[in-house]
Amino acid sequence: MFVGYAPLSFILSILFCIGLMYLDKKAATAGDINVRKSAQTLHKKSISRFGGVAIYLSTIFTTYLFGFDWNSDAFWILIFCLPAFLTGFIDDLKFNVDPKLRIVLLLPVPILFFYFFDIKVTDLDLGYFDDFLEIEFLSLFFLCFAIVGMMNAFNLIDGINGQLSSYLVSIIIALKVIENISGADLPLSDEFRYFTNILLGAVVGFFLLNLFGKIFLGDAGAYFLGSIVCFGLIDAQQDNNLSPWSVMLILAYPFTDLIFSVLRRRFITGGDAMQPDAEHLHHVIYQRFETLKFRHDRARHFLTIVFLTIFNFPYIASGVYFANNTPALISIFVVYVLSYLLIYFSLSPRFLLRDEKK
Repeated sequence: MFVGYAPLSFILSILFCIGLMYLDKKAATAGDINVRKSAQTLHKKSISRFGGVAIYLSTIFTTYLFGFDWNSDAFWILIFCLPAFLTGFIDDLKFNVDPKLRIVLLLPVPILFFYFFDIKVTDLDLGYFDDFLEIEFLSLFFLCFAIVGMMNAFNLIDGINGQLSSYLVSIIIALKVIENISGADLPLSDEFRYFTNILLGAVVGFFLLNLFGKIFLGDAGAYFLGSIVCFGLIDAQQDNNLSPWSVMLILAYPFTDLIFSVLRRRFITGGDAMQPDAEHLHHVIYQRFETLKFRHDRARHFLTIVFLTIFNFPYIASGVYFANNTPALISIFVVYVLSYLLIYFSLSPRFLLRDEKK
C-alpha cells in the first residue's frame, strides 16, 4: 500500500518544481532577484528558491489523492509543520527574518507535537539527567531545543546542490533496507511508513532538478523537512522503545555540523554564531575539489555529494541497525564526531591559522 505513494509524489514534485520555476522566472523582471547575497552563496545566476514549496505541495496533494481524511493524523502532522514551512517561506521571499525571531516563529512546531501527538523526550540513557526530563516543563524545553535546533541544522547543511535531499534519501533508504533485512526487529508505525514513502518520491523528484542547479530547496523546504523528519524519528523511537541514541546517530551529520559551526565561530574564527558563513564541511570539501582542478561547477557539487554520502551512510545505517544497543550507538557517535573533525581539519589546514594577522 505505502509504496504507491512514492511514484505519485515524485511526479507531482517535478511538476510543481517546473511550474514554480516558470512562475518565478516570469516574476523576475528586475534582474537576479533570487540570488541570495550572503557568505554561503556559491551560485551566480538567478535561481528559484521554492523547491521546498514543491515538496510541501506534493506531500499535501498525495495525501489527499490517496484518500486520507482531513482529520487524519497525516494531515495534522502537515498542518503542525506549517509554522516551520511559512517561516522559511517568508525568508525565501527575501524579507530577511532576524535569526532570533526565526527561532521564536519555529517554536510552535515542537509545542504542537508535544501536546497533540505526545512527542516527548523523557529518556536519553544518561542516568540522573533523565530524571529531569520526567518533569513536563523540562521535557518540553528540551524537545523545543532539539527540534528547532535540528530544523536550523538542516538549513545549514543545505549549501550544495542536492546535499540535503541526498542526505534525506540516505536516511529513508537505510530505514527501508535494514527493515527488510531485520524484518520484525524494526516495527514502524503507519504514519512513519507513509511519510518515508511520500518524502522519498517528493525529495527525489526535487533532487533531479536541484542537482543541476535548476531550483533550490530554500529555507521553507529545509525547515519543513527538518520538522517532519524529527517528528518521524522521535515518534518511531518512542513507539518501538528504541534507544534515543539511534535518533542521535541517524542525525549525527546535521547535529555535529551545527554544534561545531557555532563553537567555531564563537571561539576560533570569531564573529556572530547566529550568522551564516561558507566554512561548513560541505564548503570545505567543495573548495578542495576546486583546488584539485575540477573546474566544472556541477562536477564539484556532484563529487561533494558523493563524498558526504559515502561518509555519512554507514553511520546512518548503524543508527538503524543498532537501534536497541545504546553502548554501541554512543561509541559509534563518538567515532563519527572525531571522523568529522579529522576530515574537516585535514581538508582545511589553513583554518587553524586564519585571522593571525588581525
